[in-house]
Amino acid sequence: MTSTTFIETSAHKRFVEFARTVRKDRTIGLCYGPAGVGKTLSARRYSKWDIAEPLLESWGPRDPSDEKVYAALARSRTVFYTPPLASAFAALRKDLNKLRNRVEACIDQALDPQSAQPRKPRGGHTELIIVDEAERLTNSALEYLRDQFDRSEIGLILIGMPGIEKRMSRYPQLYSRIGFAHPYPPLSRDEMEFIFRK
Repeated sequence: MTSTTFIETSAHKRFVEFARTVRKDRTIGLCYGPAGVGKTLSARRYSKWDIAEPLLESWGPRDPSDEKVYAALARSRTVFYTPPLASAFAALRKDLNKLRNRVEACIDQALDPQSAQPRKPRGGHTELIIVDEAERLTNSALEYLRDQFDRSEIGLILIGMPGIEKRMSRYPQLYSRIGFAHPYPPLSRDEMEFIFRK
């Protein structure tokens, strides 16, 4: 993702409150809104993903400069994931497990920087998974996420377009666990004028 100046809007502040609540209460949250309103940017910002993604994707030898990534992930305790178009369930499962293990290893390093890099992360540090473009998920993928939510006792946020809340209502086992629904509104006129003046 390209580097941009981030302006904290009232919608972003509400998203942060929503994400903190889902994380703290270890529930499932739905965030939905039209394309381009800032859902993905807010989620990436909250999870510190713009800082962490390059390291998590390349995953090679460690460098002392990686400590800022470890610290950012230790603060957010969040995995951010966007499923590819028409992704198979096996790919989602593999991708999420890989990301969670890598995030766990980074948090381990932040919590105990003097230890040797753990070969297998101890686990239990991740408190929230955010899945963007959740309308891409297959029924099997949704069931897998629900199962992971139940087993891991972590928060889960599904982000999508308006209508995703209606789709989720067709899956009673998942829908019954949704604690919060958060509509992400477009910018107000005042916020648009403020941004254009900057």
